[in-house]
Amino acid sequence: MRCCWQASLLFSLLVASCTAESCIDKFCPPGTFCDERLGPCKKPPCRPIFVCLPDEFNGCARHSCPSGEVCVERVRPCIGKSCKKLPSCAKPGTCDAMVCPPSHKCEADPTPKCVKHIPTVSSVIGKAQLAGSQRLAMRV
Repeated sequence: MRCCWQASLLFSLLVASCTAESCIDKFCPPGTFCDERLGPCKKPPCRPIFVCLPDEFNGCARHSCPSGEVCVERVRPCIGKSCKKLPSCAKPGTCDAMVCPPSHKCEADPTPKCVKHIPTVSSVIGKAQLAGSQRLAMRV
């Protein structure tokens, strides 16, 4: 069984390093997630290797936090349901400990809660200017 898992892992490594540009573009089978590793190479910078790892190594599963803090998982964007969860530690009852759904943000008013938030074009691009064709498309 272990030999099969290792062969599958090696196959995933080979396929991932040849086809995917990032974990966003990589599909992993159910029960696994995509992780990016820097592989050994002769001349840095090394190209990343994308590998599907078992869910038991994802997010808070193997991450411990100091006393008085909780582990919070934030999902890195990818296709399918094979996304990597990034663990972090936060104090309970704070916005850092909240994970809001898309199009929402956390506001502490007085306790943290997720509120609907649709950003404006200017809040997304700041002082950057839209190209002429993009400006026309925004008016239509």
